[in-house]
Amino acid sequence: MTAVAQAQAPSAGPLPARRNRRQTLFLVVVALVAVAAFLAVLAAGQTTSSVPLAPDNPAPAGAQAAATILREQGVRVRTVTTTDAAVRVAGPGTTLLVAGGGLLDDDQLAAVRDTGADVVLTQSTFLPDLEPLTDAVAPSPVGSPDPLPADCADPDALAAGTISGSTGGVEPLAADVELCFPTADGAGALATWQEDGRDFAFLADGTLLSNERLADAGNAALVLRLLGANTELVWYLPTPGDTVTPQAEEPAGVLPPAATVVGAQLLVLAVVLMLWRGRRLGRVVTEPMPVVVRSAETTLGRGRLYRRSRDHAHAAAGLRAGCATRCAARLGVPRSARPEDLVAAVARATGRDEQAVGALLHGPPPTSDAALVRLTRELDTLESEVHPS
Repeated sequence: MTAVAQAQAPSAGPLPARRNRRQTLFLVVVALVAVAAFLAVLAAGQTTSSVPLAPDNPAPAGAQAAATILREQGVRVRTVTTTDAAVRVAGPGTTLLVAGGGLLDDDQLAAVRDTGADVVLTQSTFLPDLEPLTDAVAPSPVGSPDPLPADCADPDALAAGTISGSTGGVEPLAADVELCFPTADGAGALATWQEDGRDFAFLADGTLLSNERLADAGNAALVLRLLGANTELVWYLPTPGDTVTPQAEEPAGVLPPAATVVGAQLLVLAVVLMLWRGRRLGRVVTEPMPVVVRSAETTLGRGRLYRRSRDHAHAAAGLRAGCATRCAARLGVPRSARPEDLVAAVARATGRDEQAVGALLHGPPPTSDAALVRLTRELDTLESEVHPS
């Protein structure tokens, strides 16, 4: 039997090694999947575009700088590229920015008008007609390359003071339209008015929003005040071929494009992990403790450690915390209560002064053995008063 056992003993050696290699390989695969998921999420969160005046375009013609500043000021910026999405997201209490309205037809302009949101319209290209949206203003091709002073009573324009110029203009057609930054007789770079209790603004030169021109003159002050009037801004970038389809009820996507891939990877990883660990789990095995240590011995050992290290502050903190916990339980004070609430409850129960109770429970730590012993006795006395025998 001894010879047989000695002959079989070496064959059991490689099994743990093979098991360790399998576990190591699995951990490597898990790490690779986790890294791939992290990179996918990181790439999805750093997407940019090259669309002019897009809030995620860092190029000179983009408007990422203005969008970033607005977000830092607490404005929620939501980007949409279709009229249906703009109608679905915009509403009363929001600001709807139409960047490049020259791509909109009459039905789309009417849909923008019916959203109920405050509207800021920019003219990136020449707009021949705005009548479906408003009859208060009309676009004008007359601009000015020179800096333009506000020369009006509008508070946003006055805050800006001067803008760096305008490639186009706007003409007022109603008496209540405020015309600012005049570019020629009867035309200006900005027009503001109200219709149906909503604020409207026509910014003749949309490139004032761009990263390249935002820092010039008072462009940033004007743009940020126009777009940041409400806490939610819908940034509408019309796309060619977009039409109005009121019947469409397709919900707007809220997840990044890589979310599906990452979710599938995590699901596969969870299934593999369950199969790997599940087939090795057996029944629970209990093991008797080799030594039973009484709680009193543990307490004495901890006290000796505190005394040896002369950690009076730590020992006092433990004594005070234990006394406060027991007093709170006796008086029905919840654990989430503030320290001053517990001090007031203990003072009422014992008849002591609140300042004295507070100094006892939350005072400075003792600096000597004698002071620690004295604090212990005072805490015992206080606790005995709260817990009368």
